[in-house]
Amino acid sequence: MEELDVFELARRYHREMKIEEPSLATLAAELFGDLGLKMRDFLEKEGYSLTGAKFIDYDKSLVLSIMKGSATYEVILRKT
Repeated sequence: MEELDVFELARRYHREMKIEEPSLATLAAELFGDLGLKMRDFLEKEGYSLTGAKFIDYDKSLVLSIMKGSATYEVILRKT
């Protein structure tokens, strides 16, 4: 599988995960590569729906808001 450059990853974070601020989508792509996108794909295969995503820059965290049935969860990816 070919590796995407950071700008293509940022476009995907912006478009597919709805991280609205382009600079935050770029920062998420730089820190996590395609990990956040792979997590979203995995969760969707397991029956969860992505209801939102946000990048918290001061914490270097990507927060995925997901739902399955009536239950809601947040999955946090944090760069250490």
